[in-house]
Amino acid sequence: MTTLTLEQLQKWYRKRLSNKSKDFTKLAERSYKIVGRTLKDVEEVSQDLLEASDDDDIEHQGIASRFAMKISEIVEGFDVDKKVTYSNTEEMQEEIQRFIQDLWGAGARWIKRMDKKHKSTIKVLDSYMKELMREMKKIGKILYEFAWIKDLERIDGRITTLRDLTYGKEIFEEQIRQIRLKLDAAEAEYEAAEKAYGDFKDTSNVAEILNLDQESERVASLLRMRLNTLRKAVKKFTQHDTGVRIGPAGHRALADYFEDPFEAIVEEPDGTPGLLEGLGGMQKAIEGGQLKLKDRLARRAIEEIEEIRNGALSELQRTAKDIVQKRRTYAGSEVYKQSEEMTSRLDEATKNLEYHRNDLLRTGDEIQRQIDKVEEFRERIESEILEAFGEKVMIQIDDLGLEPLLAKCTVS
Repeated sequence: MTTLTLEQLQKWYRKRLSNKSKDFTKLAERSYKIVGRTLKDVEEVSQDLLEASDDDDIEHQGIASRFAMKISEIVEGFDVDKKVTYSNTEEMQEEIQRFIQDLWGAGARWIKRMDKKHKSTIKVLDSYMKELMREMKKIGKILYEFAWIKDLERIDGRITTLRDLTYGKEIFEEQIRQIRLKLDAAEAEYEAAEKAYGDFKDTSNVAEILNLDQESERVASLLRMRLNTLRKAVKKFTQHDTGVRIGPAGHRALADYFEDPFEAIVEEPDGTPGLLEGLGGMQKAIEGGQLKLKDRLARRAIEEIEEIRNGALSELQRTAKDIVQKRRTYAGSEVYKQSEEMTSRLDEATKNLEYHRNDLLRTGDEIQRQIDKVEEFRERIESEILEAFGEKVMIQIDDLGLEPLLAKCTVS
């Protein structure tokens, strides 16, 4: 087994790749040279065409020169001075095809309109295009024969990625530093907001306002529990035509009470006539057989409707209306306004603190993923080298310094 650092690995790999792909490189270099020479010949043809166009008659003047300049432009855009690799040779094949298409695409526009004296020049140009076409086919055969080199070259990209992954310490350190600064500021803001609100509650009658909020939640919860027995029956009743008719107030009550029961019972007149109208229609449909329910569900629904008719919600309605009346009294007071402002400030500080805490945790997750990726790429490269070159290599990676950074990404 050979132990290599990343620096040594890259040199070791490229030497092995060069040895294993030398036959391919030799054949590809020959094609590169032929393509490069042919392109120079095509460029010379364009220059000859440009010079000869000066003697064209008025009718054909400028046509040949425009085609010549277009040829020069296409030749200039062809990058033939590449390092010989499998992937570059694939690009070379595609580039030859584009070159021929672009050149004859331009030629289709101008050749037929050119002076006949340029006919021989066009024939020379055509011969060079055929030469490029032959070379393109040769390159295709080379690529097919040495297709296995493509997998070998991919290892180089993985080695580069592995090196990049080992350079993350400084970036993460700065990222953590910036988040910590924001987190410290968010914690200070939260503590200040919490203390201010605590002092405010201790020195004002805001506790009464808070008690109203808690009481309204309690009433709403009791209403939901009470009406829950009727939820399925009401849903089925409102979604099917049973033939039983109820007024608009009844329809609205059946919708409102199961959306926001506290608001609905406050808006209703005393005695909840709208709700009783809607539930009365549903009871009629159940008892008349127009609304099909399981026996147990139907029995419980009718029992609940009877209890509501006998005043089961009366006390909850009185309590809810009393809460709303007290809220209206407090609404115009300075204490209520201050309470809203301080609650809003505390909520915003809480959200801000939570955001930066999560940001720190996300950074910790990124660091862990980077550590895992380094190990994953190391193992993959070692495996691919063994398969490609038949040699067992162990990649030695220095301490990344990322593990200590994980400890800085915890929150209390």
